[in-house]
Amino acid sequence: TPIQNKLLNSILYWSFIIMVYAGIDYSMTCPAICIWDSTQPLEFKNCQIFFMKKEPKFCKDYSNIHGIELPYWNTQEERFDKISDIFLQIMQKFNVKKVCLEGYAMGSSKGLVFNIAEHGGLLKHKMYKANIEFIIPAPTQVKKFWTEKGNAKKDLMHDTLLEKENISVEELIGLDKLKSPVSDVVDSYAMLQYLIKVG
Repeated sequence: TPIQNKLLNSILYWSFIIMVYAGIDYSMTCPAICIWDSTQPLEFKNCQIFFMKKEPKFCKDYSNIHGIELPYWNTQEERFDKISDIFLQIMQKFNVKKVCLEGYAMGSSKGLVFNIAEHGGLLKHKMYKANIEFIIPAPTQVKKFWTEKGNAKKDLMHDTLLEKENISVEELIGLDKLKSPVSDVVDSYAMLQYLIKVG
C-alpha cells in the first residue's frame, strides 16, 4: 500500500542518515568505549561511554559514563573472549556501524606484547564478522589531532577536553585525571572525535 511504501522509504532513508559511531580505548585492565549517533551534536554530553574495571566500586553510572565490572576469567583466552564479547554486545545494542580502535602503543607492553595483540586481534575479528567497519590510527595520530602534540600525556588529553567543552571527567568520576578509568574515558572520546573529523 502507499502508506507501507512511505513507511519503508522513511526507514530506509533514516538508516542511511543516522549513523552510530564509536571510539574504543581497548586494554586488558580498563577498556572503554564512547558511542555517539549522528542525530545529536558531536559533544561529550551526547555520548554514552562504558568502561570496565575489576573493582566493584566503579560499577555504577556517572552521568552518561557507565562502569561495568570486568568478568572473572581462568585463562587469558577466556579473558580476551569475555571482554570482546561484552564490547561487541554494547556495539550491537547501539547499532554501531563504524569504530576508531586505537592502535598498539609500541614500547609500553612491559613484556605483554603477544597478550595485547591477541586481545586486540580478537575484538577486530569479531567486529569484522559482525560487519562493523573500523579504522586503527596510531596513538600518536590521535594525540596530535586532539592536543596538537603527538606525545601528549594523560593530563593534557584530559585538560584538552576541559578546555574544548568545559567537561572534567576527573570531577564526574571523582578520581585523579592520571588514573583509570578517567584517562581511558577521555581517550575513547578523543578517538571518536578523530573518527568523525579525520577518519
